[in-house]
Amino acid sequence: MDEEIFEIYKRNLPFITRKKEIVLQILSNTHNIILEKREKSGKLTGISVINRNTLLLLCVDAGYRNQGIGTGLLEKSEQIVKNNGYKKIVAGNGYDYIMPGVPTSRRYFDAENEELYQELDENASIFFQKRGYIHSWNCNCFDMKLLLKNFTSECFKVGNSIDGVTYCWAELKDIEKVCACTDDAYKEFTWYYQNKGLYQEDSPSRVLVAVINGEIIGTLIITAGDECKKSGSLACITVKRAYQGRHIGVNLIYLANSYLKEKRMEEAYIGYTYTGLDHMYGYAGYKICIYYMMAEKEL
Repeated sequence: MDEEIFEIYKRNLPFITRKKEIVLQILSNTHNIILEKREKSGKLTGISVINRNTLLLLCVDAGYRNQGIGTGLLEKSEQIVKNNGYKKIVAGNGYDYIMPGVPTSRRYFDAENEELYQELDENASIFFQKRGYIHSWNCNCFDMKLLLKNFTSECFKVGNSIDGVTYCWAELKDIEKVCACTDDAYKEFTWYYQNKGLYQEDSPSRVLVAVINGEIIGTLIITAGDECKKSGSLACITVKRAYQGRHIGVNLIYLANSYLKEKRMEEAYIGYTYTGLDHMYGYAGYKICIYYMMAEKEL
């Protein structure tokens, strides 16, 4: 069943970047409530996946839309959430997330450095808006990407010092200093950095840090994909407040780009980010490729 749901999700939302194993792990949660619509032949044509007050996935297969399937699944989902004692339902990110919100080409606030997927439109966000949902953030939420063939700053190498700041890989012994940095800059990211697996030399995901006189003042998580996918990602960038405005964040990004290119990645991806970072990441060549409606509704 989980594989069947994954297939309808991936077939209809090909522009969502999320590892298959993560999506399957979320779909296999035993506390999920799954509503489905099938043809007489048994073919799955529509699906809704709910956990607590979070609509993790609502998807109707192409060719079966505009027949009331999505509306029916959403109404049933809302009733289940309400019956379970919740006063609000959120679509996308809540208890967990397959995607941060409802994928859309609509920006809710001014944005920089935009180059959206061609197949993207506003249909999904219009669907939810017509049914009483609002964008709950006071800024945009989006993903960004960079084709690494367009990145040419080969002088940026991990281990280099730039303007008195050394950029290197964090080791397990550095976790306390790393978390002190993230606590100061953006505490919500700290728990990601507490994962000890990020500090192993052979790990696909590693922590790049900026250091001055032994003090870690900047952090970035970098993940290199496999040789088949050829896609890497950047996540959870932080710079201590006292050191912001010194180009440290941009240098971390440049170094990450260089590292991923060395690993033969063709694309670098930044998921689930927000207004303001489109400027910093855009300065390093990244473009907004998809927006999300951070949809919620009072029940």
